[in-house]
Amino acid sequence: MEANKPLSASAMISAKKKAVFRFLLLQLMLTFFVSLGIFYIVNGLYGYSFLLGGLTSILPNVYMAWRVFGHKRILPAKEVVKSFYRGEAGKLVLTVLLLSLVFILVKPLAAGSFFAGFSLAILSHWLSPAVIR
Repeated sequence: MEANKPLSASAMISAKKKAVFRFLLLQLMLTFFVSLGIFYIVNGLYGYSFLLGGLTSILPNVYMAWRVFGHKRILPAKEVVKSFYRGEAGKLVLTVLLLSLVFILVKPLAAGSFFAGFSLAILSHWLSPAVIR
């Protein structure tokens, strides 16, 4: 039997980066297809409201993943912590900004459908242990 060699730091980070971006793609696809179903079954207003809600949650997650995993090299621990703090702060600001923009600029909007999409995107994080290994 062959002994398994431990992965190098760069290989582990690369694997986690792929898993995180695969999960974000899964979130986008789930939100898109559910909103498409709502669009055809109920009507367009509810469909695009659901999609906007999901995107309002997912886009800040993409920003966070980019801040944390967007580096080409291995960072010292102090820089990794800084990137997490910057990513989380930016994610919060981006979420508030997107929520504000949607409620100011998008008329008409089905608020219930919007928050259902927003909630589905947030609750889909429960799927992450199955996707990110």
